[in-house]
Amino acid sequence: MSNEPTGFEEKRTSLRVDMEAERILLHWIDADGEPHEDDGVCIDLARKGVLIDYKRAFALGDLIAITFNHNTEQQNTIKGQVCRCNESNPQSYHIAMQLL
Repeated sequence: MSNEPTGFEEKRTSLRVDMEAERILLHWIDADGEPHEDDGVCIDLARKGVLIDYKRAFALGDLIAITFNHNTEQQNTIKGQVCRCNESNPQSYHIAMQLL
C-alpha cells in the first residue's frame, strides 16, 4: 500500500473563483448618472486587482462593480477603480482595476 494521497481535500473556507475566462456581470454609472449592467470576462483576479476583457473602453478612475457567479448561491461582488485600459483588438479592451 502506498503512502501517496489519493484525493484532494479543500481546507480553505473562502470562495474560490476559477479564472478560465470566467463570465462576469459588470455594473457602473456613466458620466450622466445612468446605471449600466453588462456581461464581460474576467481574465485574472489577484488580491489587489482584477483584469477584465470588455467590448468598450472605460476612463481612468471609473468605478465598476464586478459580480462573479451571477444568480447562483456562490454570487460574489467586488468593486474596483480603473487604472489601465488598453485596446486588445478592434472590438475588445483589457481593463485593469485596483480593488477597493
